[in-house]
Amino acid sequence: MLQDDTRQTIKFVSWVIGLIIVAFLASIAIFYYAGSRSRGNDQKVTQLATSKTPIRKIQNYYHLDRGTSSYAIAGTNNKGKQYYFIYLPNSKKAYLYPAAKGITESKIKNKFKSIHTDATINNINLGWYKGEAVGEVAYKKQNGNLGYTLYEFKNGNDISEVDNL
Repeated sequence: MLQDDTRQTIKFVSWVIGLIIVAFLASIAIFYYAGSRSRGNDQKVTQLATSKTPIRKIQNYYHLDRGTSSYAIAGTNNKGKQYYFIYLPNSKKAYLYPAAKGITESKIKNKFKSIHTDATINNINLGWYKGEAVGEVAYKKQNGNLGYTLYEFKNGNDISEVDNL
């Protein structure tokens, strides 16, 4: 009788351990698959930018998803002129912007800091929002709340802000 209970307990524990292992492996596969799409788009945008534009040296990668998924690169040509390249994988459209014709990351950072003195910038992204190139500042306030502000690439105007998330 005691042996039967022990066997059943061992079977039960084996099943539980087996289920935990299967769940762990499944979660690894899900995270890998979710990341592989992003890695594939990073490679695609790099290949497009270096083969179809004057960009030869890549300085930064960006990803923004505000209704439209977009991948972007900041880089320079052989002469050091800076460009921004934005790729929209769902529509397979791409846009090239000379940095001189828009607002740079450092200008966005300075503009944001002058208005939001109590916030810490988490990151700055370049991407696509409602049919135009934008810069996004994601931030954290001193009270712990999060927010983001979108700026038009062409003139640096604040077009959208979500605060105290």
